[in-house]
Amino acid sequence: MGSKNILNAFGALIIAATIPAAASAQFEAGDNVLGVGVGIGGGYGIGYTGTGVSQSPALGVHLDHCMGELGPGTWGLGGAVGYKSLGYEYKDPYWNYTEDYKWTYLTIGVRGTWHYNEWHGSDKLDTYGGLMLAYRSASFKDNSTYPNNWTGVKYTWSGSGVGFSGILGARYYFTDNIGAFLEAGFGYAVLQVGLAAKF
Repeated sequence: MGSKNILNAFGALIIAATIPAAASAQFEAGDNVLGVGVGIGGGYGIGYTGTGVSQSPALGVHLDHCMGELGPGTWGLGGAVGYKSLGYEYKDPYWNYTEDYKWTYLTIGVRGTWHYNEWHGSDKLDTYGGLMLAYRSASFKDNSTYPNNWTGVKYTWSGSGVGFSGILGARYYFTDNIGAFLEAGFGYAVLQVGLAAKF
């Protein structure tokens, strides 16, 4: 997703916000919510800039299905996928070599959320918290080209692991089915923002 597409998506959100609607944002049994967004903050080279650096935004998709009531609220079960890449390239004009490195990060998780909305009194707002159990994979690849007499070895690395992360979020609906979401946590970025669709 390029920066132009991201701007177009948020432009659509602003337009949708001007359309009056009596939305019901309560997360009820059988509801499904699909969220598509971008992440900022955290590791994975996010926020690192400099000459030769190129990076994609942290892109993420999540789906929550409401399982029913749990205490004074409701709870959902679903999954999430996040992806980010970071590259660095430098061409040396004197020694005739090019440094070309690429890092990629993939997160695939199962998440549970608990939604409680009695405290705010708005039928357009859905607030929740939860936990995600995620598989995370990271890789590094050296695509550099060096002079013919170079005798070194290109370095390639990959690693993975499984762990828990917390979620704290809110969705605000502009219509019965379309809204925006904001989530804080360490799923694939510290802060995530995007579009939400309930069906």
